[in-house]
Amino acid sequence: MNVALLLARLGPLPLRRLVVGAAASALSSAVVLAVVNKAAQQIADNKNDVVNLWMAALFVVCVLLYTASESWMVARMGADIEEAIDGLRMRLLDRLRHADLWKLERFGETPLFESITQSCQVISMNSQFLALSLRSALMIVAVLVYIAILSPLAFLLIGALMAVGAVSYTRLGQALNERQEALNAQEAGLFESVSDLFDGFKEQRLNSARSRDLNATFDRVSATTTTARNEVHLHGWQQFVFGETAFNMMLGMVVFVVPNYSSAFGQEVVKVTAAILFMASPVFGLMQSMAVMGAADSAAGRMIELESQLDGLAEPGASAPPLPVPEDFQEIRLEGIEFAFPAPAGEQSFAVGPFDLTIRRGETIFVTGGNGSGKSTFIKLLTGLYHPLRGRLTVDGVDIGPGRQTAYRALMATVFADFHLFARLYGMDRPDRAEADALMRWMEMERVTAVEGDRFGRRDLSAGQRKRLGLVAAILEKKPILILDEWAADQDPHFRLKFYREIVPELKRRGLTIIAVTHDDHYFDVADRRLHMEEGRLSELVVPQGGAA
Repeated sequence: MNVALLLARLGPLPLRRLVVGAAASALSSAVVLAVVNKAAQQIADNKNDVVNLWMAALFVVCVLLYTASESWMVARMGADIEEAIDGLRMRLLDRLRHADLWKLERFGETPLFESITQSCQVISMNSQFLALSLRSALMIVAVLVYIAILSPLAFLLIGALMAVGAVSYTRLGQALNERQEALNAQEAGLFESVSDLFDGFKEQRLNSARSRDLNATFDRVSATTTTARNEVHLHGWQQFVFGETAFNMMLGMVVFVVPNYSSAFGQEVVKVTAAILFMASPVFGLMQSMAVMGAADSAAGRMIELESQLDGLAEPGASAPPLPVPEDFQEIRLEGIEFAFPAPAGEQSFAVGPFDLTIRRGETIFVTGGNGSGKSTFIKLLTGLYHPLRGRLTVDGVDIGPGRQTAYRALMATVFADFHLFARLYGMDRPDRAEADALMRWMEMERVTAVEGDRFGRRDLSAGQRKRLGLVAAILEKKPILILDEWAADQDPHFRLKFYREIVPELKRRGLTIIAVTHDDHYFDVADRRLHMEEGRLSELVVPQGGAA
């Protein structure tokens, strides 16, 4: 079972504790059955109702042992499985942090969200059923041993019926798991449709045809999901009814079949019947646990599989100790850098490069070009987020290979076009309050929000305001290179003018190397150099007179 494999990652001790606790619980329950039967026989044989105090004391001790072992086992199991989930979740997040961006973009976020959040929740909610199913199985074994002592023939017949029933029940369970997997796929499609509705809310409200089509798709996916869920419920109940039927057959066999083949069985029929009735709780508990554990086991399997998949997304050299690069660098050079996106058979892939470029420290460089010309790909190659198919990237002649990527990226602060404004200023100690306040005033955000400790007070802002906060965070990082991708596109005319005529020159005066993707041709003169992208090729154009050069 995948949940057991997940638990085994903590070492042998948790599984040993689970087995010991389940065995103690099952054995104490079986002894309770034996004591009750023995005491009842003594009362019947002696024709009186005198209580055997030793038997009563043993009964109380076994009940207390069962209660203590059951409570300890379930509590310990819950703690161990939570620790195992936490360990796996942290390994997944660690692999995600070190994944290759291009591979991760192709992989998609839906399986990541489903495994790291929903699967963890499913396992956590149902972890105790692993302990209960093991206890139930051991209790059934203990009761069967007790029945074998009372009547070997009854044991053989009941054991054979249980074996046949177990095989049939398992096959029904496999069919149920297949339908559960189909349901998971349908629910993933349903999640995608809901995401389309939320993420594209404005677009669907502005286009009635799109809205109707989206609604029809959602209705279709919802209907198939409902059908798949109904099939899961139906097969689950069929499996449960089969188990009840098999249990009733055991009772019928004891009362109507075994006495025909054993003349001495009449003396033990009550005890064996009581033993079978005593098995009702563990049998139905095992059936319920197996049904619930199916979902938890599938969730654990998806998480374990995701771990191996993320291993395949790992960036070369991500786990190795980082090698240094010159922090007081003078130039970054791209030599023959090329990159291409894969394309379906028969179609031509989009390629960029070769790039041959030298960026000197302290320069302000604007990157221009139409949509789809390759500007964002160029920026990702420059920052080391994409790995070139060919060519060299060097800092003061030092090759930026797998071992130096981390140190190279540490030279840069970025605000991408699709940047994320983090809830906290991760990676920074508490920023200097006076500096942070001055930056907020500079960005004209002091009346909107503020830096409170290590986070911004508000993030529910317009796109332009969020980018201003992103620039504040980037400046507070105090990196020598600042990369801005379409930063001014969401600013109003007043602040766009301030950005190009005041902020960029001031950041240059502070010694920052600024690389900005822009379409604002009215301000090209601010740059020292202008690089133009067209169909994946890079050329350098003349900067208008009056620039900062």
